[in-house]
Amino acid sequence: MSSVFTQIKTGKIPGVVLHEDSECFVILSNMPHNPGHLLVIPNKEVADWYDLDPETYSHLMLVAKYFGKATKEIYKCPKVSLVSVGFDVPHVHIHVFSLFEIADIDHENAKPASMDQREIEADKFRKYISSTGGIK
Repeated sequence: MSSVFTQIKTGKIPGVVLHEDSECFVILSNMPHNPGHLLVIPNKEVADWYDLDPETYSHLMLVAKYFGKATKEIYKCPKVSLVSVGFDVPHVHIHVFSLFEIADIDHENAKPASMDQREIEADKFRKYISSTGGIK
């Protein structure tokens, strides 16, 4: 069975896909630590990041970097987090989200976000993508 992330990408489960290419896709988290919390996910369903092939890993990092810069510009945060955990879903996913204080990284502080809330945040990223011409 496909992972929950793949099901979001294919539209079987509701979600907000911000970016999709031949190697990966980017979605808004449904349990954000802060507004605009993103997940960068390879198309290949691999459980652990260190088992990705070098090309896919490199591409994920390039995409995460682009969206990290977007997060910094959109939310004017002091830091942007880049975390890969994967206990709940055995499909590599890199969390990219704004940090205003160290407590923001604690998953206990994450709160559910409605589709409407995610669409509001997605629009901010869409404007950024449009203004920068996308990932280069």
